[in-house]
Parts: sequence; C-alpha cells; structure tokens
Amino acid sequence: MTRCATFRRRAAAAMLGLGVASLGLAGPAAASGYGCRGLAEGQFMASVEGREGVFFRLHPDLHNHHPMAPETIADLATLTQALAAKGTALIYAPVPVKSLAMPKYLSPATTNYGFDYSLATTVYLDALSQLQAAGVRAVDLRAEMVDATGPLPYFRTDPRLTAEGARLAAAAIGAAIKAVPGIEALAQGRFETVPTGSASVASHARLVRQRSCAEPLPPAETATWKTSRTFRAEGARGVVALVGSEHSDTPEANFAGFLAQQTGLNVVQYSVPGGGAFAAISTYLTSAEFQNARPSVLVWELPQAEAPGLHDDQPMAELIAAARHRCDIPLEVARDADDPKTLRVDLSTLDTESAHMLFVDAAGAPARRAVLAFGNDAGETRHREILRHRAQLPSGRFYAPMTGLWSGGASSVAVTLDVDFGEHAEVRACLR
Repeated sequence: MTRCATFRRRAAAAMLGLGVASLGLAGPAAASGYGCRGLAEGQFMASVEGREGVFFRLHPDLHNHHPMAPETIADLATLTQALAAKGTALIYAPVPVKSLAMPKYLSPATTNYGFDYSLATTVYLDALSQLQAAGVRAVDLRAEMVDATGPLPYFRTDPRLTAEGARLAAAAIGAAIKAVPGIEALAQGRFETVPTGSASVASHARLVRQRSCAEPLPPAETATWKTSRTFRAEGARGVVALVGSEHSDTPEANFAGFLAQQTGLNVVQYSVPGGGAFAAISTYLTSAEFQNARPSVLVWELPQAEAPGLHDDQPMAELIAAARHRCDIPLEVARDADDPKTLRVDLSTLDTESAHMLFVDAAGAPARRAVLAFGNDAGETRHREILRHRAQLPSGRFYAPMTGLWSGGASSVAVTLDVDFGEHAEVRACLR
C-alpha cells in the first residue's frame, strides 16, 4: 500500500469514527442466535450472521474493494456527455453493499474474513469522488443509511433495500436531481406518500440460509407505502426514467414513488429482476421509445458490486452508442435466402480511417442474441456476440463496435439472430 493510500485510510477512519474497534467487532465469535451452522461454507449465498438477526454475504458484502477502473470512469463520463448532448441528465446511483450501510450490525465473525469497514468505506467514497471529478453525477446512497435510527434500510435476511432504504436512497437521488441546471424550469407536481401497512417479501436468500439454521430466521418484512399525485402543474413536463436492479424493482419498497415525491416529477421505472447492472438500462437505451422520447433525467440504480467494466467493454460501448445514436450511414443489406435469421451486410463503402459502431434493428423481432461474423478481403472471419438477459424485454436492437478487428477494417458482416428478422430490418453504421 502506498503512503498516500495509507493516509487516506487513516483519515477516513478518524473522520468516520467507525473503525473496527469502535464498532465493537473485536473478540471471539458469538454463538448463532438461530442455531445456524456452516453458513459460510454454503455453495450459494455463503454468509455470516451479524447482530440482531442481520446476515451478510461473504461475497460481495465483506469485500474491501469493489473495483472502479480508470477506463470505467472515463466511459461513465462519456455516457454522461452523450446523454447531456441530447437533453438528458444522468444520475449514477450505486447502491452500497449492506455492510457499508449497516455497520452497527456487523459481528466479530466479519473480521475473520478480512473485512475492514474503514478501508471499504474509503474505497467507496474514493470511487464516488473520482466519478464526480470526471463530471459524473454520482450519488452517495450510504451516508443517510449509516446514521439511520428508524427501520432498517436493508432486510435482515435478504440483500435488498427495504422501503426505508428506498426512501433514504430516493432522498439522496432527489437532491442530486434538484441540483441539475435548468431542472427548476420543468413542471413540478406534488405527490403524497401514505403508509399502507406491512408485507413480507418473497426471499430466495432467506430460504437458502434457513437450510443451515435450526430456528426460523426473521422474515423479509417491510413497512409498505403508496405514492399518489395530488397536483399536476402546468407547463413543460419533466420525466425521470429510473432504470435499475432488484433494489428499485421490489414493489413493496416503493422506490419510484419516493423518488416522485422527492422531485415532483413523473417517474417511469424500468427494471429487470436479477438483471444486474446492465439489463434494464440496455433494454431502455436501445429501445425506440428512448430514442423517440428522451427523459429529462436518467437515474441508473445498480448494485455497487456490479459496477460497469468488470467483464468487458461491449456493454458500455453499446450504451454510449445508443445515447449518441449517430447512425445515419445506410448500408447495403441482403437477406439470406436459406436462413431468415441472417442478414448479410456490405461494409466495403465505409471509411476505414473512422471508428464506427454497427446498429442492427431487427424491426420488432424479439431477439435476445446477435452473433456478428465480420469478414475481410483476405477471407478471414472474426465473431462478436451480444446477449440479453433472459428477463429483459427484447427490443431487437443492437449496437456493436467495429474496432479491434483488422488494420484495414472489415469488408462484410453476417448478422445472425436467435429469431427471424422482421420484414423491415436494417443495419446502419454509426459515428462514434
């Protein structure tokens, strides 16, 4: 560790006052309050029992580092700029892992796995700081949760946000939206949120953990709320598109409702349960709906541990291309007489000195998979594949980079889907 990193770690511990010792995490491991054995050895949802029936996953809750590479920060800055160029402000809202938001419930067992709350918090805040310095409106959703004294922001036996967690997250996101220049010019409605009781949420995580415990675990229960519009202002209408994961998808959490109340703006929600960081946002940004009616604000809610750029650069490249959508270069397309799932495209007319993206529009065909077989004049072939999550609403629209193939570029591409192309399918080239 460098001297600078050591200093930041010590400074964070001093400012937060939440080092391992001050949290009371030292000492021998306590016996399970639910007769649990072998939780940490489970093949799925390996866990540690915390205080008062709160459970933490070994992965990713007890990781000190959730990488945010410089390339990812640059991509998010580029996406921010691409959306802003056509009137949409991006709010990047990574939901922190439970251990960062609920440190009071960590148990001595967490230190056995090397978890250091001060270090993990420093890494989290440093990533947000770097994003903000790059021009990304990145929101700290952790701050208010750490100090919360009311209902828990996360379920005890499930990694998702409760209604209270959604309310706190919406407050932080709402403050970021209100700081967007010009947002005050949009019509501000009024929304009212009222309690409707409580509900138990179906939780696979709880069921898996229960197998290792003799006593019944706490149910995944939350207070419930309902948000309704009470006043509609005249004038320009602002729309917030909330694209997210299971955190904002849980109906009982009322995430979108709390966000509407915070901002006074209509919130349209897009989510894919279990879809991780990209499923919802790729569905939305590649859709014709987005291109025809872009929102005033796009909120990207995603789990902190599933940050963009962890695997490859295709998903971010596709989002940036969709945000820009400079796809005005027509290409000659021929249908394969023997295979209605394949289009053959001539690329020989493209300027090889320019970087292009390829835009495939299947004309309404519900495709979830596209395989692109690029060919050059020497008869060589290279393949690229784009997959959609099984729970995504398939738009049949794909963006693929044409860089990194050959120095002379590709002369053709065969695009094959998992379904037949629509009647008016087309392929175009986009300027990057």
